[in-house]
Amino acid sequence: MVRSPNGSVQYVLPTMGLIDYVQVKWSYTYTRPGYTRKQHHSVPKDWWTEDVSDLNIDLFRCILMAIRSTYVLPPQLIGEALHVYACKWLPSITKLKSSFNSATQAEKSKAVSRKILETIVSMIPANRGSISAGFLLRLLSISSPHGVSPVTKTELVKRANIQFEEATVSDLLYPSTSPLDQNFYDTELVLAVLESYLKFWKKISPATVDNRHLIKSIRSVGKLIDSYLQVVARDDNMPVSKFVSLAETVPAIGRLGHDDLYQAINIYLKVHPDLIKADKKRLCGILECQKLTPEVRAHAVKNEFLPLRTVVQLLYFEQEKDSKETTSSKLQKSHDLLLGAKKRTATRDSHGKRSLVNKEEFKREEVTRRISHAECREKSQHKTKRSDGKLALNLEKKMVIRGDNEHIGSEKLRGAKEERMSSSKSNLDAKKNIQRARKNMKGEDRDNSDYTLETLRAIFISLYMNLVASILIISFLHVS
Repeated sequence: MVRSPNGSVQYVLPTMGLIDYVQVKWSYTYTRPGYTRKQHHSVPKDWWTEDVSDLNIDLFRCILMAIRSTYVLPPQLIGEALHVYACKWLPSITKLKSSFNSATQAEKSKAVSRKILETIVSMIPANRGSISAGFLLRLLSISSPHGVSPVTKTELVKRANIQFEEATVSDLLYPSTSPLDQNFYDTELVLAVLESYLKFWKKISPATVDNRHLIKSIRSVGKLIDSYLQVVARDDNMPVSKFVSLAETVPAIGRLGHDDLYQAINIYLKVHPDLIKADKKRLCGILECQKLTPEVRAHAVKNEFLPLRTVVQLLYFEQEKDSKETTSSKLQKSHDLLLGAKKRTATRDSHGKRSLVNKEEFKREEVTRRISHAECREKSQHKTKRSDGKLALNLEKKMVIRGDNEHIGSEKLRGAKEERMSSSKSNLDAKKNIQRARKNMKGEDRDNSDYTLETLRAIFISLYMNLVASILIISFLHVS
């Protein structure tokens, strides 16, 4: 089959799609939208799709199945051939309305369209991406008016939900075909695909190790639905129940924030100012204040279309958030202060332990030094006894009268005895004082506080009295 320059089709070979097109000279018409005739234009890969679209559905199916059986062409080219054929034979997709003179003719045309639609759906390649999500949704939008079988419709919904994240808002904007619906847009179609997508998503989610792609996918769908709601909210006949049902179908994980949902609700409230209080409450009940950005919350607080209860909730959330931030800042400050105090205490403890050890060693050295000083003083006092005794002897020689020899002898013996006794007593007193000082030093080692100035004073007085007694005894003996 070759298209001649005048537009007529000449059937040359039924298996034309299997011939190497480089060896054949073809005349390209480029009649499809988006194509313009160019000189020295390279041969497009889908050069055959427009030509085979002139065949009836049975012959088109035979050629396409023969091409698919060779596995030479990629699935995307098969999908493009289906797309071209559907655009030509299903005018509803291109929004072209045809008028019929009689009901019989309309029913006959509907049956032909139903057969074409079911055949196209049955030939869609199983590979994802072979046809676009928008084309699938368009086929689904005309499936009900043409009365296709439930199996075909289910297959379209299944294929559409797999690629639902790739769709755009314009792919969802189809007029409602149900005579019972007063609203302009077909929200039931979108709701059916969304529910099928969520079932598919929940089914594959537990079996996926890395679910980052799934989270990204469901959030893309959530953003798509919120954008769709912003468009359908402008429909004067859109009921609250359908709007809320579609918005609530998106799970919490599908919305990272509620800013887009708030915009859709705000548009709906402006377009429908006569809503009753219950409908406003139901509509705003799907909002979560904590998922709104500060800018949107500031706008919502001043929004006169929102019910008073929602505004109070927003104000309460703002106040609670401010109190939490204040409390957290105070706790953080106290935590920082506590950490600083602990660090200072640890440093102080380490220095304190060193200082206590140094104090104990210093006290021990001080006590030892004082005792050694006392002993040196005692020795120096004994050394000075002789010089002091000589001075006292010279004085006593001038003052004392000599007596009898016998009296002197007896006195000398008695003085010697007293001298020995006093010297022994002085030695004992000195030893006791030294022992007492050493005991005080030991007591200082135990509690670091027993050795006082009174003890040193008592030692000094005792040593002084012994020194005086010794001087008197020695002077008396020299005189005698």
